[in-house]
Amino acid sequence: MFKKVLIVRIIVAAAMLALALTACLPATPTPPSTGIVKGVVYADLNGNGTIDAGEAPLDGVQVTLADCGPTLIQVTNTDGAFDFSNLPAGTCHVAVSKTDWIFSGSYPSLTYPIPVASDPNLPTAFSIFMAPTSGVPPINTATPNPPTETPAPESTATATATTTPSAPMVSANSENVNCRYGPGGEWLAVGALNAGVTVPIIGTNTARDWWAIDNPRTPGTTCWVSAAVTLTSGDTAGVPLLPMPVATVTGLSVDVAPGTIVHGTCGGPNPVNFAVTMTTDGPATVTYHLEIYNGDNSLRNKTDDANISFASASTQTFDPGGAYKTDCGDFYVKVFVTSPNSIAAQVNWSVVSP
Repeated sequence: MFKKVLIVRIIVAAAMLALALTACLPATPTPPSTGIVKGVVYADLNGNGTIDAGEAPLDGVQVTLADCGPTLIQVTNTDGAFDFSNLPAGTCHVAVSKTDWIFSGSYPSLTYPIPVASDPNLPTAFSIFMAPTSGVPPINTATPNPPTETPAPESTATATATTTPSAPMVSANSENVNCRYGPGGEWLAVGALNAGVTVPIIGTNTARDWWAIDNPRTPGTTCWVSAAVTLTSGDTAGVPLLPMPVATVTGLSVDVAPGTIVHGTCGGPNPVNFAVTMTTDGPATVTYHLEIYNGDNSLRNKTDDANISFASASTQTFDPGGAYKTDCGDFYVKVFVTSPNSIAAQVNWSVVSP
């Protein structure tokens, strides 16, 4: 009986020792899950495998990320962006899908499905290009799914021709038309769409009566042409809405009257008037103020903020506050625009005894 009790105690002691040793062993490290894979899908309208002027981000694209954790899917908005985060380290594969569009390339140039690194220490960012399938041969004809070990059997079904929408395009009716900074006649004309020229449409306004295009005069910038004086082709139903531009003050100056040399009486008040001239590129409410300085750069006066409204792109000249009186000496005035953008102008004047 004594031996049996002793054996049981030895077995229990050994089990407790094994548990203690197991608790002291270091835990198996869990791979970090902080990798980021992100990018933008662009509409490669001419299918040349790169992005040209006027080719914008593409919305409604299903972006699938696989082979580095669970398969994840996102659908792009009008900015064409996708962003997968908290990914384990490794190599992921990205595929894209949109009805009537096909993968045509990427930057940097990669195979398809696109292999990308999920690195917790360095986000991966790249661009994907998709071309419309209607008559535009894509650069890369690889299928969206990775190849399998067993070839798929050849299909004996007869292909049925389908009609797919073509890219939205716009051209001038019969003569050159203005291309404006914003969608409306109240915006400054910053370019022109010449007769006989057809260009891609990259956006529209909420009323869908103006089309945004790449400015032919300054490529890389956007301007707007009126639907009333242009012709469109292709599928315009999916043209994305673009935000309204914000008008800015593009020109500013200030002058003094009767002139920059005022003949007056030292010791007495000598009046001058200020004339501010502003130019905007569209409808705007402009906030401004004036600061008046002595010749030694010490501040004499500062006016409160004031507003002036522009119903359209135009130039206004106005007196911001009536006569300002000084003794003899050197002075200068600055006008500061603080909204919708920041810009300033200055003029110096002197009051001298006759």
